[in-house]
Amino acid sequence: VKIKNCIAPTRAPTLLSLLLSIYRSHQKMMIIITTAAIAFTLFSLFFIYACAIADPDTSNVGRFCTKELPSFLYQQLEKTVGKKVLSRLNTLKDRAFQLVYLTVVLGSWSIMFCYGYEEIEKSNYISTYHQYSGYFVFLMCMSSFHCACNTPPGSVTARSMPLFDHYEYDDVLYKKQTCPTLKIRKISRSKYDRFTRRHVPRFDHFCGWINQAVGEQNYRWFLLFLTVHVVMCFYGSWAVFRVLYGEVMEKDLLNASFFNAITGAEVQADSWIVFHYLFLRHTQLCSVFILMSVMTVVLCLFLCFHLYITSKNMTTNEFFKWKSVRRWHKKEKQKYEQSLQYREVADKKTNNIESKNSTGVPGELSDVDVGCIGPRGELLQHSTSSEVMDPGQLPTNIYDKGIIANFKEVLYPYSFREEAIQRYKISVSNQRESTKEREGKPKTI
Repeated sequence: VKIKNCIAPTRAPTLLSLLLSIYRSHQKMMIIITTAAIAFTLFSLFFIYACAIADPDTSNVGRFCTKELPSFLYQQLEKTVGKKVLSRLNTLKDRAFQLVYLTVVLGSWSIMFCYGYEEIEKSNYISTYHQYSGYFVFLMCMSSFHCACNTPPGSVTARSMPLFDHYEYDDVLYKKQTCPTLKIRKISRSKYDRFTRRHVPRFDHFCGWINQAVGEQNYRWFLLFLTVHVVMCFYGSWAVFRVLYGEVMEKDLLNASFFNAITGAEVQADSWIVFHYLFLRHTQLCSVFILMSVMTVVLCLFLCFHLYITSKNMTTNEFFKWKSVRRWHKKEKQKYEQSLQYREVADKKTNNIESKNSTGVPGELSDVDVGCIGPRGELLQHSTSSEVMDPGQLPTNIYDKGIIANFKEVLYPYSFREEAIQRYKISVSNQRESTKEREGKPKTI
């Protein structure tokens, strides 16, 4: 498609008029695109349900998509390439998300530096100082990624435990018990992460994009990483849009006449033809624009989720555990109210039964793997008792101290505060004195 001639400019069209003109002039094409969009949405919803929501222990779909199909594919791949090659692929898999991230981000910035900056300099619809601010955004992007990848979340050991032991047990999500892997006391809000092979204080989740567990000492860097990338994607989308919009307005493309380079037929301009023309002329920039626009929405939603749980002083791990507790409480409350009508309720309350927690939550909350989209398995191990009892009041989050205090706890973690550091130093000093006494050395004064 090429421009043949241009007509005098008219007033800029609105977004709604652009969409309506595209639909009217290319109704068949829009039907195909709409069908493809609906199919993609349905597939995405099915994927989210099968891999993130459905319980593989009770759902045939969840079990097939998360256990049977991956196991079958793994076995076939092992037969094809062999165990040695597969072992090397597993090592590379640990860094796969980081490689994808670097490929997409560095590739997009390369397009902007090579093509986008040249168009910004030509355009009258965006200032040239954005060429320099872009370098700053790129530096912030890479710096936040480096900090998020290389800042450890903290590691709970027998020696470092006093540095991180500042939360009380709520007897709902956390009870005093021993870590089965490291054989140390499991402090409240901590969890052993099998990917990094350490016990993480205030464990949030394991993020494959930074190949790092997110916990007490690096959660603030993870929030910075998300915030910077939301700003980067929005800023990049806006900058490319201004460049493309400027070309449409300067050349008055919506009122231009085009001719088909193959047939030679003359075509009157509409929004779809203009988009086609821009995409062919600026394929790289249009591709980056679409990618950044989509990622702006996705990352913004993800950032909003983490800001929400931070305001409630919850981690991703705790958010899904509380979700399981609320679901159990609602189910048990309904069973109890129904059984009242038939007088089948035992006189004892749930919190008076030794086999259940004092809050009425039966059994244990499992420490399954928790990724960016939630837990990878069933969190709440339900009781096998058939007796119907009153679950009592729904437990509350004792760690919620208000929005300001909650954000302060994330931005300035307890383990970096003087009280925790002094407690750690005293503990280390006492351990050294105990070691000297056992070795028969005189105690220092």
